[in-house]
Amino acid sequence: MRAELIYNPSSGQGIPRRELSNVVAFLSRFGWTVVTRETREPMEATELARQAADRGAKVVIAAGGDGTVNEVANGLVNTDVALGVLPVGTTNTWALQMGIPALNPVLPGTQVGKVVAGLQERIARPLLTRYHRKVLVDAAQVLVEGQTVAVDVGAVAGRYFLMWAGIGLDAAVLESISLKEKRLLGSWAYVLTAFQLGSRYSGTDIWLNLDGREVKTKSPLVVVSNIQLYGGIMAIGAKACVNDAKLDVCIFKGDGFFTFVGHAMKVLAHRHLNDPKVEYYQCREIAVDSAHSLPVHVDGEPFVKTPVTIRNVSSALKVLVPKRVRGNLFTSFGE
Repeated sequence: MRAELIYNPSSGQGIPRRELSNVVAFLSRFGWTVVTRETREPMEATELARQAADRGAKVVIAAGGDGTVNEVANGLVNTDVALGVLPVGTTNTWALQMGIPALNPVLPGTQVGKVVAGLQERIARPLLTRYHRKVLVDAAQVLVEGQTVAVDVGAVAGRYFLMWAGIGLDAAVLESISLKEKRLLGSWAYVLTAFQLGSRYSGTDIWLNLDGREVKTKSPLVVVSNIQLYGGIMAIGAKACVNDAKLDVCIFKGDGFFTFVGHAMKVLAHRHLNDPKVEYYQCREIAVDSAHSLPVHVDGEPFVKTPVTIRNVSSALKVLVPKRVRGNLFTSFGE
């Protein structure tokens, strides 16, 4: 098996390169030939993935977080090359959704975690190293033993997304978080910033066209999902399948701090679909316009602003996933 591993050294967990060498050595024992490429700037992983496909790689492994997975996926859409994932980012949502072993975002790798580890240098650090090594090898085991399936992707303004596009509040949160904050606080950076912005983020008049069905409402946030999980913990796209040729659209209505908190609590409790202030649709294409220009992100990376048109691209990406995945994520499963 010819493969290339694209590593983002800025990913949330800050995995030492020697740990990646252990993964490469593990894969080589199963007949894999793996070349490692390291990114130095944003969007470079997309070009590296395209080059890997042109060189004849059968698998391209994204070693990083959700942003790195997105960039690599963009380089592999509509090719016969499979996307593999080595989840070493802050949230690792795709891996968590598919059941791929992933580093726990609340464990060290952030600056806070490193301080804790430093307090017990002789005990914590060896344990942490063993933890990293085990999780990474377990994730590599999925690459060896898993299966290749074709999944849908979303497309917006010339860019693809594997998981979701967010319009409004969540994109504003992502725009507000610095790399330093992500490294210092890990996933807590998103939570704290969301509460800070959510307390004063107003709903905006928006117009949506969903496969010809027109919807007008006032909303601070619209999430267009290809998977069920959002941010690693929230099942916003509760009915989403990754190969049903549809996108799931969740519209949160209202504004104000208490409305924001109420939405968050109901999503966490899996009760948001019963909330009259939440509208949920499934469609192949959605056009969104708004009274005020709203930021848009794809897979956690700020990208464009409204108006936008988002469409499903059916079975456009091959991915390596475990042999067993939750049945309701696929309309059918298996090669």
